[in-house]
Amino acid sequence: MSRSPMNFQSLDQSDSSFPQISTTTRSHLLGSPCPAIISWPAPPPKIELKPTAIAAPLSASSVLSTSSPSTSFRSAPTIVPISQSTLTHSPIPLMGTASPHSLTPLPRLELPQSDGQECGSSTNLLTMLKAIANGLAPPSGACSPGSSVNCWGRETELRQKIQALEEIVADYERQKFNVLGTFSDFHERVAERERRLEAEYSTRILSLSEEVLGAKKDFEERMKNFHLLQEQFEREKEQALERLRQDHQREMQALERYIVSKEQRFSESKLLNLEQKYILEIQKLEEERKNLKTERERLNEGFEVRFRRAESLFESELTAAKMLYTRELQALREHEEALKDELAVRQEEFQDKLIELQHYSKQAKEEVVNCRKEVVQLEEKLKEKAAEIQRLAKELAAARRQTEDSFRRLSEARSEAEQNQSLLEEQREHLEQRNALLKNAEELRAKLEQTIGELRKEVIALSNRVDLLEIERDGLRAQAESQTELHESQLTALEAMLESVTRDKEECAERCEETLQKERAEAEERES
Repeated sequence: MSRSPMNFQSLDQSDSSFPQISTTTRSHLLGSPCPAIISWPAPPPKIELKPTAIAAPLSASSVLSTSSPSTSFRSAPTIVPISQSTLTHSPIPLMGTASPHSLTPLPRLELPQSDGQECGSSTNLLTMLKAIANGLAPPSGACSPGSSVNCWGRETELRQKIQALEEIVADYERQKFNVLGTFSDFHERVAERERRLEAEYSTRILSLSEEVLGAKKDFEERMKNFHLLQEQFEREKEQALERLRQDHQREMQALERYIVSKEQRFSESKLLNLEQKYILEIQKLEEERKNLKTERERLNEGFEVRFRRAESLFESELTAAKMLYTRELQALREHEEALKDELAVRQEEFQDKLIELQHYSKQAKEEVVNCRKEVVQLEEKLKEKAAEIQRLAKELAAARRQTEDSFRRLSEARSEAEQNQSLLEEQREHLEQRNALLKNAEELRAKLEQTIGELRKEVIALSNRVDLLEIERDGLRAQAESQTELHESQLTALEAMLESVTRDKEECAERCEETLQKERAEAEERES
């Protein structure tokens, strides 16, 4: 990130320096004195330039070798002659005056075509200009002694101009390579950020899903344990009630057998007089039994009411906890789905941006290919006519405009990079908000665990209450046993009373019989 601003700054500096160099060279080319060429006669026969001399790059040794008046590259006549109209409209200036035979036509340019090189068009242009400069230099034999100095000065001036053009083209190529390097670095950084964000989002979503599944499994296990405890408690309650019913039935059967055995002991004759008393006693005992039964039913009803209240309270709290947990789980699922949707939207946006960048790079490559094709066409046109040099100047202006467009695109790319940075900051804020939501979810989970602990405590308290009720049941059972013992003692007392009453009755009957016998005897005596 720290390297790209420096590259942009260097590009801006090169952009600011580029038009200055180009304007100076152009003004230098156009401002130089040009002689009147219209009055010159027709050129000499055509001269052809050697390909080896044309294709060779410009160096210091070549400059020194070509600057000597004894060397010359003109070995054969050229194919394309230069007319007077082309000479008048030519942008290359000519210094001094020369003889009609000192003017040589432009040579035929035969350059090697190489598609693999990046800067082939610029090197071709430079070699053309070198060939033109070499072709315009007159031969040593053709120059007069007075014009040799002018030819030498013109050749050096042309070489200086060619060096300036080489520097401009090298600066342009350097700027182009810098732009391509910064664009590739930006593309790699964007891809790396996308991979890192995708990995982070995937790991966070997996961790959230694992936590939610773990909490769900833990809650289901706890609910299963609670249901098992509840079923066990119901079974124990039913067993206790069934034991109480069986004990009550056994006690009632024992009382009925005891009463039947007592009834079988007494004869009908003995029980006729005591039937009412015995019925009254039995009614009293039945009333007491009914009272005990009603009291037991009341106790059972109170116990059942308490148990139902506790059970309803526990069920209501359990349903509330279930509803709260389901709501929290649904909220977490919705939040997870929202995160997934947002991640998919982000991925689509990144893919769209990548597609746009790839399309932009393809367009740039197509433009480069088109530019190369145009340069090839211009080279062919230069081979046909030398007057196309003026069109090359226009193409140079178009290239400058393209460089300005490329710099403008670079500024747009930089603004897009700043926008991407702001988007990344917004994403970081969203991630912080999500972390806060996760913390809230953890707090809610802790609260749910606390409520579950409280429910467990209530279950323990209910079990303690059940133990207390069992203790009360044992006390009531002991009271019932004591009451049965009291009833048995009362029955024994009643039996003793019945025996005493029967003895009194027998004595009374004997007395009555004796008195009757006495009265009968007295009556018989009176009658007699």
